[in-house]
Amino acid sequence: MNKLYAITAVALLLPCINSCDHHVVRVERQVEPVTVKVLSVKRGADARSTGFVGTVDASRTNIVNAPASGTLVSLPVRKGESVRKGQILADVRSETLESAHSMASASLEQAEDGWKRVQMLHESGTVSEAEYIKVQMQVQQARASESAARAALERCKPKAAFDGVVDEIWPSQNVELTIGQPILRLVDTKSLEIHFSLPEGDFGKYQAGQAASVEIPSLGKTLPGRLAVKGTQAAVLSRSYDCTVTLGSKAEGLMPGMVCKVYLRSTSNEDRIEVPSSSVLTDMDGRYVWAVQDSVVCKKRITVAGYSKDGILVSEGLEEGDRVIIEGRRKVSSGVKVKTVE
Repeated sequence: MNKLYAITAVALLLPCINSCDHHVVRVERQVEPVTVKVLSVKRGADARSTGFVGTVDASRTNIVNAPASGTLVSLPVRKGESVRKGQILADVRSETLESAHSMASASLEQAEDGWKRVQMLHESGTVSEAEYIKVQMQVQQARASESAARAALERCKPKAAFDGVVDEIWPSQNVELTIGQPILRLVDTKSLEIHFSLPEGDFGKYQAGQAASVEIPSLGKTLPGRLAVKGTQAAVLSRSYDCTVTLGSKAEGLMPGMVCKVYLRSTSNEDRIEVPSSSVLTDMDGRYVWAVQDSVVCKKRITVAGYSKDGILVSEGLEEGDRVIIEGRRKVSSGVKVKTVE
């Protein structure tokens, strides 16, 4: 009897179970598209300003060498010290030059003494005119010899050729020097210029005399300049030309050796696309950017042609009007749907 009741209850419940199964509500989770910021790239004159790494150099440099063999008895300046034009930089004692000057001085004194006696005799008519002129010539030669010996001795105390800074000192005080041996290097920090290498492929795009701008990262400044010199001989290994940019204004704290960035605007008709540096990524296959087409992300391989003041120049891989992701690129991958903000 109990079994009959149980079977009857199950039979009555089956329609209810089937009815509930038909009314189950399935809730699917909706994924919101990632929001990214995009930039529509274009070609234009601003994209032709290319950057090159350069170095600050002094336009005037003077290496002071030992004027003669001798002892460096005094070195009154230090590395990094500012000096004035005409200031004594070193003192080299040369026994050879001192001896030569002593002999020249003695010869001059003897010649002048004889000249006085000949003058007295000439006035009295005792000495002929020819003898008189001969002694006069001897005195002039003795004076010239003494002057040359004195000048050689004075050169043993070399002086600064211009206002500048002692950039390097090689020997120590009280050492023996040979003639021509470098003692120190003086640089003019008030007339600085920029040297950079121009690749062979870019040589024809820029002309001497055109405007340039120089960015000094260590000083946080950008200075106006001009491409003063284009090299005429390419380096054998790098196939690049040494070029010089002169600065149009001075910058406090600018020193030789500082690294800078030189920006030149191409004079060719070639327009290149420019993208922000932050939008360019690199993987095992090279450089690429994330672009958006019909709200879907795609990877675009690019060829970098150079660098500008505001970004990277692209020669291949992008067309004008392409929408490149500039913010949110770390959140996306190929095929992802996104919401874009210009």
